[in-house]
Amino acid sequence: MAKGDRNSGWPGFFRVFTVLCAIMLLLAQQGQQLTEARSGSWQVLAVYEGLTLWTVPALFMLWGMFALEEGKPQVSAALTGLALPAFGLLIFWGVVYAIVPPLLAGRGGNFTLAGLADLLVSAVKGDTYFHLWVLYPLIGLYLVHPVIHRFTASASRGELRYFLGLCLLFGSLLPTWSAFFPDSTLAGLLERLRVHLVLGWVGCYVGGWYLRHFEISRIAEYILYILGVLGLVLSVADPFSAPSLRQYASPNVLLTAAALCALFRYVLGISEERSRRKAVYSLGTCAFGVYLIHQLWVLIFAKLGVSLLSLSPVLSVPLFALVFFLLSLPFAWLISLIPGAGSRLT
Repeated sequence: MAKGDRNSGWPGFFRVFTVLCAIMLLLAQQGQQLTEARSGSWQVLAVYEGLTLWTVPALFMLWGMFALEEGKPQVSAALTGLALPAFGLLIFWGVVYAIVPPLLAGRGGNFTLAGLADLLVSAVKGDTYFHLWVLYPLIGLYLVHPVIHRFTASASRGELRYFLGLCLLFGSLLPTWSAFFPDSTLAGLLERLRVHLVLGWVGCYVGGWYLRHFEISRIAEYILYILGVLGLVLSVADPFSAPSLRQYASPNVLLTAAALCALFRYVLGISEERSRRKAVYSLGTCAFGVYLIHQLWVLIFAKLGVSLLSLSPVLSVPLFALVFFLLSLPFAWLISLIPGAGSRLT
């Protein structure tokens, strides 16, 4: 158990909530593409998007907190237990989402073995359904996982804070500053330093583990909540006037994700009753499978003539997200039961 955990079941609870909100994010983004910019419906969808941007860094925090806490420090174990399964996940679902739309359109008879091979190649090259993009950086993180694991296992808490500070500075704060002031000295310095080690999602990967492994002080916890609320307010800013504040790696979005992670650990934990912890844990293990599956239901509903815009966006985004989550959950659970492969497909 992580140091200072008041409730060992909170990561599963947080994972479920994150996936549900990630579905809301994707629905809001899809809805904006179907509406006129700056219209009333578009603005509602833009608000929902801003409120749920934090889910992307939160996903990488969750992957880090589980992978780094549960082991696999050896190169061979990381490759066979993390990177290769993630790659297989990408290929499998990439092919599924390449096949299903033509099937729904009544063109299923056109598939051949050569066509299937082309689909596999397309998935490897990155030509996959849009919500699967998170698997590519995840594979990259799993490839360097043994090095990251060695660092987190041996580094002091001060060294970890220094590393996370560099990640926040070079991976978020300075790029956001450069977006607002592209001709500034700091923008030029960022371009010259090229500190690639702390760029990308490695900060979220390590940061999620840090928030699970260590207990933070009450003062730090409250400061994080305040910064998270401020970050959420900035995230719903007008995307036309402040687009850099609506990036997944912008500081306001990262701080919101970190604040919600702390909130679930210290405040919104589930009951200590074993049966409830087990239920939430089981639900959490299927949560990412729900994320992978839910777009199939979006396609099916669209085939039936039901879309996000069938209702007012104020209601449709959370309602459809919940419906797609609940419809996807039993299928994610059934797939997870496939002997030898189920857990690697969800």
